[in-house]
Amino acid sequence: MFQHLTHPLRIVWNERITLFWPIWAAITAIAVVLVIRILPARAKMTLEQVEPRRHCLSRAGIVAVILLCLFLGCYIAGSLVWEDFTYYDNSHFTNGTLIGHDIALQILPGAGRFWPLGHQEFNLLRHFTHSVVGYHALRIAQLLFLCALLLFIDDELSIQARVALILLLLVTPSVLISFSGLIYPEANVLLWLVCLAWFIKRFERTHATAWAMAAVIASQFLLYYKETAFMLLFGCAVGRLILRCWKVGEAGWDFKKLRDPESRLDMCLASLAVVFLLYYCAVMFPNFGAQYADDRRLSLLQVTEIYLKLDLTALIFTGVWLARAILILRHKLKCSLFWDGFALGAICYFAGFIILRIASSYYLAPVDLIAICYLGRLTLLSIEKMSVTTRACAVVLLTFILLQELLLSAFRMYERKNVIHAKAEIGYAIKQWYRSNPQAVRRLFFPSAKSFMILEFASYLSYSGIPVEELPAGPVATQRVLLVGKAIQKDGPCGYRTFVCRPGSNPEHGDLVVVFPDDLTSVRESSLYLTEGSAPLFAYNPSPAIPQWMRPLVNQLHVASPVFWDEKLPDSWLNASLSVWK
Repeated sequence: MFQHLTHPLRIVWNERITLFWPIWAAITAIAVVLVIRILPARAKMTLEQVEPRRHCLSRAGIVAVILLCLFLGCYIAGSLVWEDFTYYDNSHFTNGTLIGHDIALQILPGAGRFWPLGHQEFNLLRHFTHSVVGYHALRIAQLLFLCALLLFIDDELSIQARVALILLLLVTPSVLISFSGLIYPEANVLLWLVCLAWFIKRFERTHATAWAMAAVIASQFLLYYKETAFMLLFGCAVGRLILRCWKVGEAGWDFKKLRDPESRLDMCLASLAVVFLLYYCAVMFPNFGAQYADDRRLSLLQVTEIYLKLDLTALIFTGVWLARAILILRHKLKCSLFWDGFALGAICYFAGFIILRIASSYYLAPVDLIAICYLGRLTLLSIEKMSVTTRACAVVLLTFILLQELLLSAFRMYERKNVIHAKAEIGYAIKQWYRSNPQAVRRLFFPSAKSFMILEFASYLSYSGIPVEELPAGPVATQRVLLVGKAIQKDGPCGYRTFVCRPGSNPEHGDLVVVFPDDLTSVRESSLYLTEGSAPLFAYNPSPAIPQWMRPLVNQLHVASPVFWDEKLPDSWLNASLSVWK
């Protein structure tokens, strides 16, 4: 009997990675059933409790919504300009979904990565579209849905105030990056986070089991899109439990509150976070690798400095919440279970990256979303009670935050669009040259590009119809184009794809010399391949051109760059070229 029981468990353990979907579905189903069982029967509630308070849509509110729609229209149009599959990590599509292959589950024990739902939506999308606009339509739909939920999630604020907070959120660098690109899981984390908040809000008002079930399902999606999301969910759920049991105005705890329907839901959500952590540990067992984090680990001082330059909002938010937490624990301030709970979740999420000591311009998107809603709500609801000095300080901080967000977002989008456009133009020029005379394109020489950049570009060329050299996979009738670079140390794969990179110190006769817009090189070095012994085929200068007097300011924003975040921008930044070596 015992053997009959252990055999299927052994199978599940041995196949704990390949059986992810059945395991995930089973966890979700068990959680839903558990919620149904532990929640008490729905009590009779008054109409005021069931229906949220609604604001009459005033003329100012109508104007605000119209402005939001116009802004979103421009926002979406801007996100589609010059888009192509030439950006970083787009080989997931050019080497995968665009040629009929599914993207594998993002489970990499050796690197310590476990975000299995990452990019899985594109496996479904590939059956309907192969265009870059079609792919971005998914992100656009997610963005519109998120804005719609945010517009109605907090009915204590006026419509104008909600629109203002949404506009501020949309120009935040981390949010802009998440929705303007295809490969950032933060877009899905943001969507499911707002859905979770909406479902919890509705459950608190109605005690309807359906909303609790929806919250559980949203949590399951949230957890498996980003490893650190479990800290957000656990911190939020446990924080709400603590705040609910903490007596207001008197010392001590009221543990009877743990029997409340809201507390039972929070305990279920916290349990899901714990189950995720256990599943993560099981997947990593017995070799708990952390190569991904190790390769990006910085000192605590460096991480703090980067986030200070990148995300002043998150740091101010952390300070404000800590101050409020002290006042709440000292019974001098009444908490907001909903917002203070989610704020604690955001603090835990932020702490996860500080503990790992890794930083990026888009990692804190969930923190920024909660921070803007939290800080904006506190400010708008208490502005009439503020002293003149406090209001002045709030205005100064808002000015600094808005200035930082606008500058960093503008820099990131300017760089992104020019990198994509330049590489697409280079790819088109190579394709035209190859079509005119295939025998003339034997080697591509990259004087400054790193292997990862060569890999991504090779995948784009292969998708465009250029037969790039790959690892042997049977007889090949067509002559393959070789990839040669100065940065390559030895013959072999460029990275995690099958494209082959070869070392070379100098170009040979007939080589197409490729200088990328994101190469770490000087104008003097890159210009050598356009003047000495070469015939230029294509040259690219960033558009619109940056005036010389603005260059010092632009150079200070390099922390938002995915390539040059830790070093100064080269003087050849965003210049690119293609030439034939003679």
